[in-house]
Amino acid sequence: MRLNSPRDTRNRPRHSTERPREKRHILLPGSIIAASSAVALSVGLATGGGAIGAVSEPGPSAAAGSAPAWQPEPIVRSSIIAANGTSAGSVAGGTVVTVTGADLNKVASVNFGANPGTVVSVTSDTATLSTPASTRLGAVPVELFDADGVAVPVHSAATPSLATAPLSFRYIPDPKVAAQTAYVLAHWKDYNSAEYGRLPGNDCVNFTSQSLIARGWTMDAEWSFNAGTSQYSAAWASSTAFAAYLAAHPNRATALGDDRRAQVKVGDVVQFDWNSSGDRDHTGIVTRVEKTGGSARIYYASHTMDNDFKSVDESLANAGGTVSYWSIT
Repeated sequence: MRLNSPRDTRNRPRHSTERPREKRHILLPGSIIAASSAVALSVGLATGGGAIGAVSEPGPSAAAGSAPAWQPEPIVRSSIIAANGTSAGSVAGGTVVTVTGADLNKVASVNFGANPGTVVSVTSDTATLSTPASTRLGAVPVELFDADGVAVPVHSAATPSLATAPLSFRYIPDPKVAAQTAYVLAHWKDYNSAEYGRLPGNDCVNFTSQSLIARGWTMDAEWSFNAGTSQYSAAWASSTAFAAYLAAHPNRATALGDDRRAQVKVGDVVQFDWNSSGDRDHTGIVTRVEKTGGSARIYYASHTMDNDFKSVDESLANAGGTVSYWSIT
């Protein structure tokens, strides 16, 4: 069997120009001989068809240079830095910090320990973040995530290919709370009566109000003390009236039941209802919070029942009743 043209060219002069022969495919039973690798072959055996060697052109996936496009990933190359140059800020939250790196415009969320922070703004090389409030002092790990929830790796600028220690942020006492606590511990038994007077047998809210002035609060028409006339508003001097005032001003405080004592922090207000009547009978300022596992022990300072670190649970055991708190903002 001859596969070339019937015209025999074997005797053609050697110097003549020969036209290149056209490549063809030869289909034989049980085999396929391809003359060009640019053709993809498919065999129709799965359906029992008799087409052995159906030829199809290559699809787009087989085109040269069709490898998936590489997408850059965000990388952090610095520590957490606040405006004062440290990696620390108040437990009250709201400290603005930054990190630098590459492709940080892909950062979508951030966690400070177990608490979500706020992504204020991002650029290709900088992420600006705001810290959440914390009920604990000390360092917490910080993790940044992209829109898919994938953690952003942290690399050293000196050795870009090597991961470094995780990011961290250190919570320190709020200066306002520190001033409040300093006032409380200075005057829990050494009454500042020359400035604020004294309510014999019922000075606990007067003392609590003084501590909030030390914290930075300002008086208003409902909550005030007039040193010239020695007049106290009801909210300044009465536990029940003070509770009603705080409930009406959520910008100043948030109510917490005893079932949420894990959220109580130093500087918050504690109130007791000795006979469970619904009125508030005693008020103090939280001076210590001790947490173990999922439980918390709360200690407070107060006037009338003069103390600096009195256990809430001890007070309840001695007098009965119920306790509630106000988370001060």
